[in-house]
Amino acid sequence: MTTASASPSNPGDLRFLFFSSLLGQPVVDSDGRRIGRLADLVAATSEPYPPIESMVIRAGREQQLQLSWTAVQQAGPRGVLLKPGARPEPAPGTQPPDRLRLAEEILDRQIVDVEGAKLVRVNDLHFLDVKGQLRIAHVDVGFRGLVRRLGWQRVLDAAVAAVRPGAHYLSADQLLSWKLVQPLDRTPGKVRLEVAQRALAQLHPADLAEILEELGRDQRAALLQRLDVETAAEALEEAPPEMTAELLEKVSTEAAADILDEMAPDEAADVLGELPDETREELLEAMERPEAREVERLLEYPHDSAGGLMTPDRVQLGLRATVADALAEVRRRADELPLVYEIFLTDAAGVLKGFCTLRDLVLSDPATPLERLAREPPATVEPHTDIRDVAAAASKYNLVSIPVVNAAGVLLGMVTVDDILAEVLGAR
Repeated sequence: MTTASASPSNPGDLRFLFFSSLLGQPVVDSDGRRIGRLADLVAATSEPYPPIESMVIRAGREQQLQLSWTAVQQAGPRGVLLKPGARPEPAPGTQPPDRLRLAEEILDRQIVDVEGAKLVRVNDLHFLDVKGQLRIAHVDVGFRGLVRRLGWQRVLDAAVAAVRPGAHYLSADQLLSWKLVQPLDRTPGKVRLEVAQRALAQLHPADLAEILEELGRDQRAALLQRLDVETAAEALEEAPPEMTAELLEKVSTEAAADILDEMAPDEAADVLGELPDETREELLEAMERPEAREVERLLEYPHDSAGGLMTPDRVQLGLRATVADALAEVRRRADELPLVYEIFLTDAAGVLKGFCTLRDLVLSDPATPLERLAREPPATVEPHTDIRDVAAAASKYNLVSIPVVNAAGVLLGMVTVDDILAEVLGAR
């Protein structure tokens, strides 16, 4: 968050202007004849700090004209003076896809502040004017920006100064650099879209999920379309399954299946469990076969059971494997398994025989057989074990994950403590 003044920062060629100081001001030609009032500004979105390309003039109750900003001789709080020979044309009904009408499409809209990882509302826009070239520098998301827009700034400033001369309100505006925010209500031009995708992908998935939750339904879908498949999957894993299910119904079957393929199987199963049977079957059919089969198996279990929370993703090796083999397997699956708690050891039939930790691997000689490191799991659960019993076992033995086995002891997957907590605390 930065602060800046609305007054010129340097005399002459460089100054700052607020959009609110221009909106509604008279537009006059070089002979002093009034053409109308400034109703909007149109920015080209292909640059990090978009230049103002043209202005929209309200010439009557219904008539709107448009004129290139290069035709402006002088602009400020007292009005806009045009150069000689400037001739406005009727404003088009729609702007090209890489153009943005600021009053219509940005003011009072929610935007994503990708630095603060939150939603904010635009109360004003802050321009840098360099030798007549106007560029969007900041958006004003503060209370003072709203006061300025409403035309109350002079009165309220005087009242605050009389009561509390040193108030922070009087000296600072809440300005965010334009390149750090992303509008949600419009599909921008190609270059702007690429910038948005890169910026949004840098947010923590939990922050992005929280932003999605705060948005309305249409805005959620608009933001989801900005995200690449991997970023979307990571964010939706952190969101409530019912919200994710609702979002996936708004995109194509292929796009939804791609996102589900990227999600952890247990998270994908939770989402599919929220969908109507017909939609669920359609998406399972569109998913990659290995991922679909894993999810289908998880859907067989009640949501509040160990099987319903279980993830089949784990590192599983035979007892004769070595420490070097285990470390190589962890490295191979690093992208697939962002968190590795234990290495599970099984016999040829898949029956769980023990486990070892990453700490065991790091402290041991690479040639050491894993069976020499194996320890017995303090607790295991079966797929239909109630989640409260799973939580009790995790608490009793201070476990970060609990292996899930069938009646014959074959390892099926594991339940992690974060999923246990989310379920028990009602966060899911």
